[in-house]
Amino acid sequence: MAAKGKDLSQQLEELISSLQEQGILTDYFDDIKDLQDEISPRFVDEIITIFLRVAEDYRAELTRNLSEPDVNYPEVNKLAIRFKSSSTSNACGLVALACQELVEASEAKNKEGCLVALDNVNREYLVAKENLNRIVGMEREIYDMRLC
Repeated sequence: MAAKGKDLSQQLEELISSLQEQGILTDYFDDIKDLQDEISPRFVDEIITIFLRVAEDYRAELTRNLSEPDVNYPEVNKLAIRFKSSSTSNACGLVALACQELVEASEAKNKEGCLVALDNVNREYLVAKENLNRIVGMEREIYDMRLC
């Protein structure tokens, strides 16, 4: 790999370390990254892309459910638990913590608490999404440089 590729790889590692220090990503992201190899050179890119698509679906469903006059709390709880699980599996620590707040509010059948928690989920998710997209962009650039 050319010097530019090494520089970009170093920048990516520094970005990931910074995100881990901030709690945006957990150390589990290192395990995800370790699964990327010659057989699956775009593994991280693919995992992040799938997570972001699924997360958008969860956010839309949670928003829809919480906008109903009679909230279906078991459904909100189920979605919040799934979103938390997905966030944990994809090393998005602060999103998972925010989802846990939503789980607790839905268990208490507290609509106001659910709405506040959903706002927090959305805020943390958007921060994670922005940074995950940066990682994907850098991963793709590194991959493309390796092809040259």
